[in-house]
Amino acid sequence: MHFGDVKVLFPRMSVTRSRTAAAALLLLLIFLEAHLSTQAPVNGSSWSYIGPDGERMWPKKYPFCGGVFQSPIDFHNDILQYDSTLLPIKLEGYDVPFTEEFVLTNNGHSVQMSLSPTMSVGSLLSKYSAAQLHLHWGNQKKQEGSEHTVGGRHFAAELHIVHYNSDKYPDFQTASDKADGLAVLAVLIEIGSFNPSYEKIFSHFQEVKYKDEKTLIPGFNVQGLLPDQLDEYYRYEGSLTTPPCYPSVLWTVFRKPVQISEKQLLDLETALYSTQSNDPAPLEMVNNFRRVQEFEERLVSVSFRQGFVLSVVLTSGLSTVALMALAFWLIRRKRSSTRTKEEKGVIYKPAVTKEEQSIAKA
Repeated sequence: MHFGDVKVLFPRMSVTRSRTAAAALLLLLIFLEAHLSTQAPVNGSSWSYIGPDGERMWPKKYPFCGGVFQSPIDFHNDILQYDSTLLPIKLEGYDVPFTEEFVLTNNGHSVQMSLSPTMSVGSLLSKYSAAQLHLHWGNQKKQEGSEHTVGGRHFAAELHIVHYNSDKYPDFQTASDKADGLAVLAVLIEIGSFNPSYEKIFSHFQEVKYKDEKTLIPGFNVQGLLPDQLDEYYRYEGSLTTPPCYPSVLWTVFRKPVQISEKQLLDLETALYSTQSNDPAPLEMVNNFRRVQEFEERLVSVSFRQGFVLSVVLTSGLSTVALMALAFWLIRRKRSSTRTKEEKGVIYKPAVTKEEQSIAKA
């Protein structure tokens, strides 16, 4: 509502009465604003991962969070289906020049980096331009911070690169609640070797330690944050994993995780706060991942022929398969050896016909 619309609400009132009503309405709005501000959480947000505004309360304020097509999910064998039409992911404009800059922000829920709209995914039905990327993680005592899971297994963290359908919509906000509005590339992160690409972001954490703090990061090749193999992934239609949880996301979750060092993960888990610098009760930014959602009766398409369970089964059942193969080989070898022994000393002559024998005697 705009204050300029007040007279429209009271078309039959006199000018004096209209002014009086407008003044009363203005006072009412000021009162409501002050009242609501005192009820707001300390970090200025209407939702959080824990506490009275935690995840279980999301559906009450944001109905979509209790609806269908919600994310994240667990990728297990029963819902995986190979799709031969899924093409390798093609990225355009991801190598951003050093002269350009990204804005890194602590938004109170995660650390988020703005992206250039010249970056896009070119292997989908529409062109999806980049908007931002952010991370989800656990804590240093329980390093299980990914949102999506594979066979019930959490990874240490997860990166989301968010794009909007720029063929149909002018910006991210317009696209965010549309069924075909968004496309997210998700990267599962595990502990391993030092990752220089992630360090280009992590090295700036001290500059965005508290909520609402921002800093600039020189451009770099954002593709370095993704796994080398862009042709193996899980694909499904889901939602934003934070309120308002719009079911507007085409998810591409890469099968192969990327690695960051244990020190880098520790920096991610301990450097940031969900509260502002002057807050009397600072709150560490940890465990900022949504729990796995129940998955309706639908399938997840995969671009690789074997489901994830196959690789797990091969790992656990490899010895059984190997023993069976070895036993089969030994049986065949034993039979071959027996046959060879029986045939030792036997001289084979070529067969001749009676006519050939008669000619030989003549």
